[in-house]
Amino acid sequence: MGVAPLPPMHKVDTLTPILDSAVLTELEMLGAEVVNEIVELFIADVPQRLTKLQHAIAARAGDAILREAHGLKGSALGIGAARLAELCAAIEHDARAGLLDQTVERSVGLESEFDQVRRALTATRG
Repeated sequence: MGVAPLPPMHKVDTLTPILDSAVLTELEMLGAEVVNEIVELFIADVPQRLTKLQHAIAARAGDAILREAHGLKGSALGIGAARLAELCAAIEHDARAGLLDQTVERSVGLESEFDQVRRALTATRG
């Protein structure tokens, strides 16, 4: 399951769910204990990834932005964080196109999007 790159400065679709229920259903087949561990690792890992991405964006380091956005997108897809993955895909697209000012603009929403994902994942675990 991939995420198509967004055109320049297209906003992340707020109609896209925070969490993709199909991915969550697939994860549930692994068992509750495994899912809890995956969620805990994701929640613990993402803040560090976001910091690295923000530093790369601030430094206008295109290759680092690409690498960090791509890695974060993959993690988000793996846990079903659809909108976070879209946002990372857009940042990755902009970095690849050399549109580093747009990566700055898009990055503003990263923290709040992750916070929504964290809250949604916590709520799904009961």
